[in-house]
Amino acid sequence: MSKTNHHPNLFYRLTKSTKKIISSRNFLTLIYKLLHDSLFILLFSFTMILIAEGLLPGIATAHLSLAKLAIIVIATLIGIVLIGKKLDLTYAKTRLNKSKLLPILITVSFLLIGNSLLRFAFWENIIITVLTLFVFILFYHLLFLERK
Repeated sequence: MSKTNHHPNLFYRLTKSTKKIISSRNFLTLIYKLLHDSLFILLFSFTMILIAEGLLPGIATAHLSLAKLAIIVIATLIGIVLIGKKLDLTYAKTRLNKSKLLPILITVSFLLIGNSLLRFAFWENIIITVLTLFVFILFYHLLFLERK
């Protein structure tokens, strides 16, 4: 008595239907929006962890790996970009307006950076501070100065 095995055919049909669902525009739009929400949550938690780490060094890094969290944030950004390209989503470039919150953010940033540099040697502090200032100046020029 010969038994026929229909499992490969069933697997092929499931794979074909799965590909159809995944390639549908609605599914990709849902994933795109979920990735945006997860990116917001990841960036908020990353910011809070960095602030906690700046105030009390070692409190967060003893339990969490910031490198893994940064890799997850980058992977989420890559997913958003790839799905956005597949869906042909584009956004107009907007300029950020100067606000009264900017000097407060810069002051808090320098205080947190200064607190995290306490265990380095003096020459290392100078190099890290100069590089950080350079990056902040580049961000300022990219975000706030108008192009001519």
